[in-house]
Amino acid sequence: MKALKMIGIALGAIVLLLAVYIMAFVPAKGHVEKSVVINAPASAVFTHLNDLKKFVVWSPWSKMDPEAKNSYEGAEAGIGAKMSWDGKDMGKGSQWIEESVENERVKTGLSFEGMEGTANAEFKLTPEENGTKVTWTYDGENGGFMGKAIWMVMGGMLEGQYESGLQDLKKLVESTPIEAPTATIAPTDSTAVK
Repeated sequence: MKALKMIGIALGAIVLLLAVYIMAFVPAKGHVEKSVVINAPASAVFTHLNDLKKFVVWSPWSKMDPEAKNSYEGAEAGIGAKMSWDGKDMGKGSQWIEESVENERVKTGLSFEGMEGTANAEFKLTPEENGTKVTWTYDGENGGFMGKAIWMVMGGMLEGQYESGLQDLKKLVESTPIEAPTATIAPTDSTAVK
């Protein structure tokens, strides 16, 4: 009985120390930032970020939960486009495009069922020598003890998912033929004197 009491005290002390660590050292705001250079113009990358139906093609979460059901509403692309998901592994949530600047940036809002508040993700496109640098960021509140405890586990996982997603985006864009712009012929003036 004395051994069980000592084990109980030790476990209680570990839980208490973990709780103190979480509250003292896990940030109140979560931030992830990952980048990749894609050998393609910004216009070729932007289309895969500004359309949520194209986003799911390379999204790391589509691979994690391929049976998840996605639904779409609002605009086809750009501001007002919204997708919701319901999956066994990913749970329920939604993402919507809040800001969109052609070939420069796309900012989305994120909401997860069972978690308070919303978070934001953003894609920034900047010219690079032979292509486009894509920077993908996440920013969200880690409210209270539970929010911080979840972030302590999920923060590192999210970094890996962002890296994986950006590599899949790079492969997709670089393997897709880029259409060359067609030259437009100026209309002729049939009334001009020759």
